[in-house]
Amino acid sequence: MPNKIGILTYYWPPSGGSGVQRWLKFANELSDIGNDVHVFTFKNSKYPVIDNELYKKIKNIKVNYISGFELPNFITSRNSKPSESFGRSSNFIDILLDYTIVRVLLAIREFFFFPDSRKYLISSAVKYISEYNKKHSLDCLITTGPPHSMHLAGLQLKKELNIKWISDFRDPWSNFFQNKLLNKFSSTQLKHERKEKEVVEFSDVVFTTSESLKNRFQEFNKNTHCIHSGYEKLIEPKSHDKFRILYAGSMKLIQNPKNLWIVLQDLISSDDSFKKFVEITLIGNIDDEIYNTKEFKKIRDRKIISYMSKEKLNHEISISELLIICSVNLNGSGDIIPGKFFHYYSSGKKMIAITQKGSDLEKIIDENNTGKSFEFQNTEDLKRYIINCFNDYVSGLKTTYDIKEKYLTSNIAKNISEIISKI
Repeated sequence: MPNKIGILTYYWPPSGGSGVQRWLKFANELSDIGNDVHVFTFKNSKYPVIDNELYKKIKNIKVNYISGFELPNFITSRNSKPSESFGRSSNFIDILLDYTIVRVLLAIREFFFFPDSRKYLISSAVKYISEYNKKHSLDCLITTGPPHSMHLAGLQLKKELNIKWISDFRDPWSNFFQNKLLNKFSSTQLKHERKEKEVVEFSDVVFTTSESLKNRFQEFNKNTHCIHSGYEKLIEPKSHDKFRILYAGSMKLIQNPKNLWIVLQDLISSDDSFKKFVEITLIGNIDDEIYNTKEFKKIRDRKIISYMSKEKLNHEISISELLIICSVNLNGSGDIIPGKFFHYYSSGKKMIAITQKGSDLEKIIDENNTGKSFEFQNTEDLKRYIINCFNDYVSGLKTTYDIKEKYLTSNIAKNISEIISKI
């Protein structure tokens, strides 16, 4: 018997970027296998990236748009870079004023907008879904975060309606690196931990995207599952006349792989053959401060492309030889497997991960033999690996790995549907 499934998500077309992909894919797959899928999202949301092409991806899904208040952009956008002004002005008063404004905005956000800047969407979501449920009697509601305000809406609906509820953590909450960077008071961190625990305990089921986060949440809820984001279809490799090294997606300053830039510049300057054939391409939103780092400035032979649709990106991946993933360079933040891994994975191309030792990303790369992982300070091993990959390319040796069907989103959706049926 099909399930009537509600999905509350902030990120939905026309949102581009990584946040929208997981439940856009799963919603379609759940519908394809006979479930009745109802999506709840918001009108006029402030998405950092727009991709209108994604509207074409929506299949037999009922999409509901909720009206709600969001904070102005001047509060949500200036959230982590008080140091930018130091490089732009020599006027001490201007520098001090800009720094003070940023710190005030951060303090306002930390103390008055818990758990995040989308908190004023909670009441609107609860009211809308409560009325909707009276008419449609949902079998299950899934909330996905970040923003983790979506989970607080789910928590309230669970308490008021006793609806069957799944909380889906695409990223950690209390351990999320952005919270660590934004929140400066221990009391705020404790508040996040308490509310996260309450959400996990009250959920009928909890989904995570990594094994280590699943293991941590199982201390509060035994019905916690690691549900990987998966891939939709294979990307067929295509020939190219360059040894192409590709990074795709956003890259924040805290992800900056300085060791990679150092190694690439060293190889370009010392090996004429490498210099002739290498092609370094970055696609997506790269932090401006990364461009200004001395390590990146030395890389002259590189191409930077702004955000592009997933279909176009598939072509860029298909002609590349090495695919780069960068975790967050922050202790204790290794419990994330980016959805990008599975997008890369579907191509069979080698990956290089710059990540912490023992991270979930390192483990899944090792388990599936998709490439190698290197710590942020490791240059020698990274250099040797890139040289080996380049020598394979020059000699015409094609190396790949077995792509497992268990990571197909259609198979993962069947697992999700079975879990919902057992609640």
